[in-house]
Amino acid sequence: MKCAASLLLIVWLTSAAAAQELALLRHIPSDALHYTGGARPDAHGMVAYNRDGFKSPEFQRGAMHYLIIAVVRNDEQAVASAWRAIDATFDRQQPEGGFSRPGAPCGGPSAAAFWLSSVSEAVLVLRESPLEPKFRERIAQVIPKIHKAARWLAQPRYQKRLAEEDADAPNRLLFDALAFGLSGVLTDDAELQRIGRRFVDLAMTRYRPDDGVFLERGGSDSSYQAVAALKLQVWTLYFPDKKLSEAVDLAVRWERDRVGPDGQVDVSGNTRTGLGQERWMGHDKSVNLSEVTFCLLWHAAATGDQQSLAAARRIQQHRQQIERKPMSP
Repeated sequence: MKCAASLLLIVWLTSAAAAQELALLRHIPSDALHYTGGARPDAHGMVAYNRDGFKSPEFQRGAMHYLIIAVVRNDEQAVASAWRAIDATFDRQQPEGGFSRPGAPCGGPSAAAFWLSSVSEAVLVLRESPLEPKFRERIAQVIPKIHKAARWLAQPRYQKRLAEEDADAPNRLLFDALAFGLSGVLTDDAELQRIGRRFVDLAMTRYRPDDGVFLERGGSDSSYQAVAALKLQVWTLYFPDKKLSEAVDLAVRWERDRVGPDGQVDVSGNTRTGLGQERWMGHDKSVNLSEVTFCLLWHAAATGDQQSLAAARRIQQHRQQIERKPMSP
């Protein structure tokens, strides 16, 4: 009887957290959502760098943010479009649960973690929305696939790889945490949730409590700081923790102070982005303004903090000005 009661409590808490996330997202000004990222899949379900041929599941995560925004807007057609990315990605799932195959690598454990964190969150939010009846069968069919991928990722050798390869990038450790934690919530797998907490603990060893900085490659970075703070905000919604919430507030404050009056994000002193320090897919890494904006909007919606909202609005206005600027001849 005790076990049954505990399971009912876990299911209720899971449902409550996902419903709370949907309510929080609906609290974000609708016009600002456009500036938080997301990408509609093409007819083949492909997103970003996968559009010219599937390379890695991690590139599909933009479609999951697109799906979440569609749920917030109660747009059934857009959710159906986003679902193409889920089908296309899991069509490439291997029998053991991962997404790589000999001779055609499609990303290892880290790429799978990026995808799992995103698809698990999207399905959780959709499951608590008024659109759930329209997608109930598809949700039921994809959950075992997500669980299979998460259990594959949970193998000790892959946990070890993630911990070692992402050691100097706390934002990635928090993606890893959510991959385990949210898939564990979605599939009622307590072990996955415990693994997720271990990765949160690893990420927090790279947190500087005197100013709230997440140490990326040993220093501060105004792009990856926002990613880490955003992912930790998602974690604390599903797994409430007072100390982590306090860490989030300090981390967001640091990020907020990097947004200038003109809406540009200060990159001075950055260890990874904005100054040509790293390259990705042939391009210098720049500040991910969509995730900075979303981090600040999430914090404003969750806490009522008007300074975070104002900073997000400044970034939005800056981007709107860039969009209106005529192209050079």
